[in-house]
Amino acid sequence: MANIEIKYYKTMRKKLQKSKTHSRKLDHIKIVREKDIEPLPSSFDKYAFPYVALPELDLADIDTTIEFFRRTLSFPFIISSITGGPEKGHKINVNLAKAAEHAKVALGLGSMRIMIEKPELTKSFKVRKYCPSIPLFANLGIVQLNYGFGEDEVNKLVDTIEADGIFLHVNHLHEAVQPEGDTNFQGLIKKLEKLIPKVHVPIIIKEVGHGIDKKTAKKLHNIGIKWIDVSGTGGSSWALIENYRSSDNVGEVFKAVGIPTDKALIDAKSIKGLNLIAGGGIRNGLHIAKSIALGAKLATAAKPLLKPALEKDEKACIEILERLKKELGIAMFCAGVQSLPELSKIKLAADHDEHLAIGQ
Repeated sequence: MANIEIKYYKTMRKKLQKSKTHSRKLDHIKIVREKDIEPLPSSFDKYAFPYVALPELDLADIDTTIEFFRRTLSFPFIISSITGGPEKGHKINVNLAKAAEHAKVALGLGSMRIMIEKPELTKSFKVRKYCPSIPLFANLGIVQLNYGFGEDEVNKLVDTIEADGIFLHVNHLHEAVQPEGDTNFQGLIKKLEKLIPKVHVPIIIKEVGHGIDKKTAKKLHNIGIKWIDVSGTGGSSWALIENYRSSDNVGEVFKAVGIPTDKALIDAKSIKGLNLIAGGGIRNGLHIAKSIALGAKLATAAKPLLKPALEKDEKACIEILERLKKELGIAMFCAGVQSLPELSKIKLAADHDEHLAIGQ
């Protein structure tokens, strides 16, 4: 009798979870479009950027390209995970894929758990035909390793969309304040260590807007993780987003809790062999330049692209991406550096104190 009850419970939980996942994704799209979800300013705004009065460079010679997952990007940017699954998710992902292909930037898809729960929604994630030449990434919450997901499910996600890698996002605060959150984060480091060699592609660990501390970054690197998106505070707060979906206002209390993106970068960049991605508060090309100077290899953002991807078309998304690239190039021109390796050597100072350019 006990086994029958357990089987019944699991079946009902899956059915309930399917409907909740679909509804939750639609809620998230609406909230991000309509509400103020950024409780803190971008952590990059407090840094002065070097200015060289006579750079001895031609702006046309500024090189913003970077090699990433064996492909060349026109500038160091990843369109961060937004959504997938609901009817709106398909339009968003297609527009982003087309824009990423045109602009030659990488694309990360939204959480794909719903693809396993509701296979009929797989279509919204299958966008490889629109972006054949850029790095494309699958996405799953790492906590799902404690809720029935393993190597088979992860590889299925990767293979179905022909991904170059997969983001496993860490988001315990987000899950804790989410009305239907999954909050069992026990033993995930060991499970991840066993999973890494069994997945067909590299795994990138990604926070969702509350930051990754140096101790955790070290643990992840020690088990074989080579890329981490630190995504700290200063951008969208998922605690605040979930607060708009909840009646208890707990998310309001935790909306600004976490590690600022700049601090997460500075703390983790000393870990030899670990590559960092800057998410959380990237809103223009100057922010991208500052993130590279602080230790990131690439930057990422989602919010600036949601509205044009949903309400307009890929052309509107391309305009944003081209603007980011142009702003990054001008920032490098101002600092008197011609390449990203040179940019990474720039020293930034906070609070508009005296700052140093290359050679000073």
